[in-house]
Amino acid sequence: MDNPSSPRPRRKHEEGEESDRPRFFDAKAKAMCWNNADVVSGRHPDRWRKDSAGNVVCKRFCNCHGCLCYEFDHIIPFSKGGESTATNCQILQTRVNRMKSNKQWIDKAELEGFSCDIKFTGALGFLLCWAEVGCFNTLPSHKTIYKELDIIEMAVYGDVIRPGNQCRCRTVAEMMGIVKSKNPMAACELPYKQNQGPNDPA
Repeated sequence: MDNPSSPRPRRKHEEGEESDRPRFFDAKAKAMCWNNADVVSGRHPDRWRKDSAGNVVCKRFCNCHGCLCYEFDHIIPFSKGGESTATNCQILQTRVNRMKSNKQWIDKAELEGFSCDIKFTGALGFLLCWAEVGCFNTLPSHKTIYKELDIIEMAVYGDVIRPGNQCRCRTVAEMMGIVKSKNPMAACELPYKQNQGPNDPA
């Protein structure tokens, strides 16, 4: 198995040009790289992971520039002999990867410094609060504990999958009672619905 700490020496052609090393990760390496990343508690691992700096990323948002976007990064930069293999691959929030560039041996604290300044107030936010200051009196209900990521997941995938629970996004016509869905899957309850006041629009 390749060791990312031991880059292979670059091979040269007789003309002095670098040999044809694959610059990009193939599909198999990308799949292994994703599966090796940390899971997000309470979320489906095929949809959500944490990058090497601890940032939450969504699998659908590859090679874009938002705060849930990510790229596949060479741990040892390709320009410094790093191979395009699963053992030399990590997922990084896009802006973190761009700041890292071809640097090597960057620790987690520095990677965190490149990250988006964004926090989620669902399960992840509560766990961080509990771990840091002990939010024993602020335990959210089961309906709000995943609210931001639920809305994003519904918008991206059309449904929400969590351990032991799956629901789908309702259509406007269904919400207005015009049609009744034939889909047997339960409809998701929008997290902000329970917080509406008597004068708020439905």
